[in-house]
Amino acid sequence: MLCKGQVHQDLRLLFVGDERGNEIGPLDILIKFEIPLIQYSKSYITVFPLLEYSDLYTGSLKRYAVGLGYFYKDVFIKKLNMGVLPNYGIILRFNSTTGSFGTDIEISYRIAKRVSLSYVHQIIERTDWKVTYNESEYIRSSSFIGIKVHL
Repeated sequence: MLCKGQVHQDLRLLFVGDERGNEIGPLDILIKFEIPLIQYSKSYITVFPLLEYSDLYTGSLKRYAVGLGYFYKDVFIKKLNMGVLPNYGIILRFNSTTGSFGTDIEISYRIAKRVSLSYVHQIIERTDWKVTYNESEYIRSSSFIGIKVHL
């Protein structure tokens, strides 16, 4: 089983912007490196470090996390894989550090021997919002598109 490196860009910030003053195009990348743990015949378990970096209007955001993922291979059609990847990390923003739980749901389709197109739906605690803006609703979902390289 191979390690996998991934790079994804947030779709909403790339094409639409958001309600917090970020116009179209700010960089919001998600970088993940999957390390295989257990291989089954149609699935596998992986561990991963994750970095998210956002160049936002009000200042940059960095989120460092580690997680454990479960992938099922050849879902519905050959080469289509789906996974659930819970994780925990820290958010660094506005000179403060806050803990943050998250879950990624990933769908990938292998287009070449070592490359897959990948979609990640991310649900995370934006604890920086809770601390900075005193918001009570700070769970956020984002959609990312990118590539996965099978090393």
